[in-house]
Amino acid sequence: MFDAHAHLQDPRLSGVFEELARKAKAVQVTGVCCCGTTPDDWHATEAVANYPLPFIVVPAFGVHPWYVRFLPRNWREQLEMYLDRNPVAVVGEIGLDGVMDDVPLSLQEEVFEWQLGLAERIRCPVVLHGARAWGRLADVLKRYARRIPGFVAHGFGGSAEILRQLLNMGGYVSFAGTVCNTNATKVRAAAKEIPDSQILVETDAPDLFPAGGRPIGMGANQKPLNHPGNLNVILREVAALRGVSPDELSDITGANARRIFL
Repeated sequence: MFDAHAHLQDPRLSGVFEELARKAKAVQVTGVCCCGTTPDDWHATEAVANYPLPFIVVPAFGVHPWYVRFLPRNWREQLEMYLDRNPVAVVGEIGLDGVMDDVPLSLQEEVFEWQLGLAERIRCPVVLHGARAWGRLADVLKRYARRIPGFVAHGFGGSAEILRQLLNMGGYVSFAGTVCNTNATKVRAAAKEIPDSQILVETDAPDLFPAGGRPIGMGANQKPLNHPGNLNVILREVAALRGVSPDELSDITGANARRIFL
């Protein structure tokens, strides 16, 4: 199994890292895409990628839309440096967000487009965030989708129409723990309908804890902390929705992850 999106550099996981590695190995996780979100965590993301773990770590470096207001002047140069010295890295987590309504959309789009332009220039795949902004994200992405090597729409929660647009642009779509919520009808419908060739699964650890998972600890807000070892819970749920075995879906999503990330 390949976890297409996680934040292993998150400080909430630092005290349980060895346990996290054991749990991931026990359920046969073979790879994780570890996504940075701000210049403040790029060094930690790089460190995780170089840490001896029982699975492959593909680092991603980018500016998440929540953090576009507080960037240092040299963030572009820093991002290029991290990508240059980590040849297997991808650009991410980048995109647009409609949850944090105090972050100006115009600034989000400016930072997002610059990073898409960088991905085009250096021929690098991207990992996308589009919570409550998938429609606008798809509009912006259309200008770049065919000029970058590929993209992953992580934690997808958009409409059937947006899903079709992303698939028609050649993107991969990844499903997280939300799919285990029986009330998440749009997400579950998308996970059922997407073609085999473009589906991925993820944990978004330490967040989006799936129903039926096992926490690796509790956060300061007393919410359970998620980890890659819960990927099998998400995989089983998606497999059941699609009417296939978990082993079959693991092979499919693993092959897709290797195409986009390795």
